[in-house]
Amino acid sequence: YKQEAPKTPPHIILHYCTFKTTWDWVILILTFYTAIMVPYNVSFKTKQNNVTWLVLDSVVDVIFLVDIVLNFHTTFVGPGGEVISDPKLIRMNYLKTWFVIDLLSCLPYDIINAFENVDE
Repeated sequence: YKQEAPKTPPHIILHYCTFKTTWDWVILILTFYTAIMVPYNVSFKTKQNNVTWLVLDSVVDVIFLVDIVLNFHTTFVGPGGEVISDPKLIRMNYLKTWFVIDLLSCLPYDIINAFENVDE
């Protein structure tokens, strides 16, 4: 049988829709990329900054920032197993749970570091 999708405001994304599932896979892959490249860059970074890597890392940071925006508009499952689609409840839930971690993950540390190394 097929279950009917809950009625949601137009700007709200269902957490189980195809777009969100695909997006989450992209975020997972980029998280693995970051988990490998950040320690590598810290360990083996030379004085010569490679612009290509800086641009690529900046694109990843922007994608993580877009993920934050999407999370403010994505339904979640409440404590009783119901799908929560009220925008205010979604915002409050995200702010109380993953927002700080997500925000810290998308700060452009590479760009900040590049500007700090200009003086050296």
